[in-house]
Amino acid sequence: MLSAANVRTAGGAANYFASDNYYTRADADRSGEWFGKGAERQGLEGRVDARLFEAVLKGMLPDGSRVGSDGREHRAGTDLTFSMPKSWSLLALVGGDKRIIDAYAAAVKETLAWAEKNLAETRIEVRGREKIAQTGNLLVALFQHDTNRNQEPNAHIHAVVANVTQGPDGKWRALRNDKLWEHNTLLNAMTMARFRLSVEKLGYEIGETGKHGNFEAAGVPRHVRDAFSSRRAEIVAALEGMNGKGLAARNAANLMTRAAKQTIEDRSALGQQWRNQAARIGFAPAEVIARANGRAAMDIGGVPTLGGFVRDVVEHGRGIAQALAE
Repeated sequence: MLSAANVRTAGGAANYFASDNYYTRADADRSGEWFGKGAERQGLEGRVDARLFEAVLKGMLPDGSRVGSDGREHRAGTDLTFSMPKSWSLLALVGGDKRIIDAYAAAVKETLAWAEKNLAETRIEVRGREKIAQTGNLLVALFQHDTNRNQEPNAHIHAVVANVTQGPDGKWRALRNDKLWEHNTLLNAMTMARFRLSVEKLGYEIGETGKHGNFEAAGVPRHVRDAFSSRRAEIVAALEGMNGKGLAARNAANLMTRAAKQTIEDRSALGQQWRNQAARIGFAPAEVIARANGRAAMDIGGVPTLGGFVRDVVEHGRGIAQALAE
C-alpha cells in the first residue's frame, strides 16, 4: 500500500521533524539514505544527517540555494509511505528472511526512479506567463522502519520528497507534486509488480490478491495477519464512522487514531515477543520460508517472462509515461 501526506510548511516541518525525531532518531530501524538525481546534484549521498535533512525541508540547500524565500509559506515536502503487505512483513520480521526487505526496498527505488523521470515538475515563468516544466529530478530521503505505532511487524519505507527540484534553467524551485498524488495508485502497482517478480524468484508462492497490485504470501492465513494487525483494525473502525472513502479518508482515519510513536527499548525482546505470539496461534514462518527455498533451489520460483498481472501494470505505466511526454 502507498499513502501520501504533505508536510506543509517550513515551520510545521521543523515541528514535525522535532516532535519525536521520528525519521532520524537512534532507534529507527535503518539509517536514512539520500536518493534521487536532485540529491546527487546537491552532493547528498549515503546516510541522512538530521540537521541537514531539516534544512532541506525548509528549502535551504547545501549549495546555498534557497527555495521558498519569496515571502510565501513554503511547503516542506511530501511523505510517500510504501507499506509492505502484512504477510510479507511477518515472513521478513518474524521469520527472519531479510531478503524480502531488500526486495521491497529495491522495488520502491525502481518506482521512485520512474516517478522522478516522468512525474517531477516545477512552475517557471516564460514571457510573463507561468508554465509547468518537467524537471526529471527529485531530492528524497528514504527511511526504512519495521513497526507500526502499536509495535507490531510492519515493514514500510518513508520516501520524504523535499519540495525542491532543479528546473531546466538550472535554478532550484519548488516541486509541483500534483502528479505524485494523481498517480499514487499506479506507483503502488508498479512497486508491487516489481516486488512480486523478486519474491517469486525467491521461491515464494502468491496467495490472496487485492486491488492496485497488492498481494499476500501463500502460507500466511488471514487469521495470522489479523492477529498482528490491531493498527489496521483501528483505522478500519474509524473509517466506518466517516462518510468519505479513498486515500483522503484513510489518511484522516490514520491521523485520528494515531498514538504517539513509542521508543523501542529492546528490539531483540520485541522480536521474541512476535515469535512467541506466532507460536501461540500456530504460525510457523520457518516452514513457509523453507518451502520457498526448496522451490527456488529447483528453479520453480523463477519467472522467465512477465505474467499478465505484471505486464498490464508495466504497459499501463508506459502509456502514462508516453502521455506525459506529449
